[in-house]
Amino acid sequence: MSLLTSNSGSTGAIRPRTPAPTGRSAFAAGAVVAIAIAALAAVEHGLGLPVFALPYAASAAVVALAPARPPARPGAILRAYPAAALAALAVTAVAGASELAVAGSVVAAVVTMALLRAPHVPAALCAGGIGLTDPGLGYLLHTLVPGVAVVIAVAALAGLVVPGFKYPLRA
Repeated sequence: MSLLTSNSGSTGAIRPRTPAPTGRSAFAAGAVVAIAIAALAAVEHGLGLPVFALPYAASAAVVALAPARPPARPGAILRAYPAAALAALAVTAVAGASELAVAGSVVAAVVTMALLRAPHVPAALCAGGIGLTDPGLGYLLHTLVPGVAVVIAVAALAGLVVPGFKYPLRA
């Protein structure tokens, strides 16, 4: 079986074929995301940090489902979230918390992530939340940093202990 297949166009471009998931890899992904969500909840309830939130749960899902892909790589996550959050905080400082700020924040986050080559879609969700709520600069230290740290730490730990799951910390 070839790992390469041609696209359905006349260009003859070659793209890698994604192997079909196995039951083992599906359960490994489920275990990883469950551990990450439990860790986020524990940090929120134990330390009082508001990290049990959709962007970080979505990041855990991206990492669990495609750990070796560019959006799941630690470097992309570590560049995308701060860039998206800072872009959203700037938009919100000008526009105030509103639907307009949500739109502007997401657009600014996507542009910034593209420029940084940090394709992590959940960071755009984070930017939208900032545009909707205007949490202020404190968000960076009491939500973003611990939320991202939990997701990456859980993925790294899961890569060591969850059978069938590998998380490349360097890529």
